[in-house]
Amino acid sequence: MLRSAGLILSGNVASAALMMARTLLVSRLISLEDFGTASAFLLAVSLVEMASALGFQQQMAQSANGDAPEFQSAMQGFSVLRGMVNAGLLLVLAAPLAAFFALPDALWAFYLIAILPLMSGCAHFDAFRFGRQMAYRASVWLTVLPPIASLISVVPLFYHFGDYRVLLYAILVQAALSLVISHAVATRRYRLCFDGAFIRQSFSFGWPLMISGGLMFFVFYGERGIIARHFGLEMMAIFSMALSLTLTPALVLTRSTMSLFLPQLSAARGTSRYSDLAVIILQVHLLLGCAMVVCVALFGAPFLLAVLGEKYAAALPLLVWLASLMAFRVFAGGCAIVALAAAHTKNEVMANVVRVALLPVAWGAVQAGADIMTLIWIGIAGEAAGYAIGLALALAKQHLPLRPLVLPILSAMALLTCACTLDVQADWWPSGGILTALLALVFLSMPQLVTYLRKNTATGFAVGS
Repeated sequence: MLRSAGLILSGNVASAALMMARTLLVSRLISLEDFGTASAFLLAVSLVEMASALGFQQQMAQSANGDAPEFQSAMQGFSVLRGMVNAGLLLVLAAPLAAFFALPDALWAFYLIAILPLMSGCAHFDAFRFGRQMAYRASVWLTVLPPIASLISVVPLFYHFGDYRVLLYAILVQAALSLVISHAVATRRYRLCFDGAFIRQSFSFGWPLMISGGLMFFVFYGERGIIARHFGLEMMAIFSMALSLTLTPALVLTRSTMSLFLPQLSAARGTSRYSDLAVIILQVHLLLGCAMVVCVALFGAPFLLAVLGEKYAAALPLLVWLASLMAFRVFAGGCAIVALAAAHTKNEVMANVVRVALLPVAWGAVQAGADIMTLIWIGIAGEAAGYAIGLALALAKQHLPLRPLVLPILSAMALLTCACTLDVQADWWPSGGILTALLALVFLSMPQLVTYLRKNTATGFAVGS
């Protein structure tokens, strides 16, 4: 498993680094206003993709029939239908979104991005299937090569267009190559099956994930919409950059752990190993979220200034607070894996409802004159409450013990508090020492994880140990 974990993490890190490099390069080349315009297109795509996410990859990993050719062809058929519906929704929403963001001249671009869900819907699912056998080489090719091509395309696109179209076409390049590679790495023939009974079964599993994705869209992208409307596209670009620098590592961590742990935990259902492995997964996510906050606190500001310069200096005060917000999202990633392994897909919806419920509060606060930092504080409160609900549901429904998580959670809260209150840039060494010591405390408060790592390192991380 050590090799598999390294392969997943290295692939996701490389993919995220390449896409971040693309974003940073584009932001350096084009104006703040153009970057804000490009962010509006990304918002439109995310609206439809997140609001219709049915968890195809999770279904391939969790289902007992995930290896069956008939199951896979039915999944692929359902994916094509979803892609067609999403493309239609983007076409319908193009004009309203262009009007909302006051971008009437860019209406054509909102129509163009409708091709993105069509391409993703026609992908081959063999790379998902390989993960059931802990084989991730195809997934690495799929996650790394398209961002490389997209990054390379930025410079010629800039010399040809020189505005927001650079990011638009770079994203199209990535989507097209992803589709091609998904078929190139496959070993099975690509087949589509449109089975009404299967669609109902798949939808029964996936509809809570779809609702959860829609809720999270209204959270992360609703906040950007509020900022764009009340503070302008330039401020949205600054906020989007700060959010990207913290959201990207959070996504890398949660996607990697989902690919690594969900097949194992699903296979352990009904065995004596299940409870221990579930607790360890919850602890791993606490540790990873805290490590991410420490890294952003120590290196986020120097990195942003070195790469982007003073142009994005206004994003510096937001970084650690946004990292703490995303840490709760990483913590909740463990709850999501434990819930999905038992097919409890409604847990995530219930956890996200409280986060969405605070979005009108954020809107009202801005209307009353609040600044962006207030929006972030409201978001942190919502994420913390969502994590608490997700954890409570996972523990109660599956009768998992709370005691091994109490001290790690308290240690993690102490770390997040210090990260947000210490002036790390003014007193780098003492602050860095405090945060590093607290991170060590978080790790040492998890004896189950320490024992698991010691045992599996010695045995080469045997699957299921």
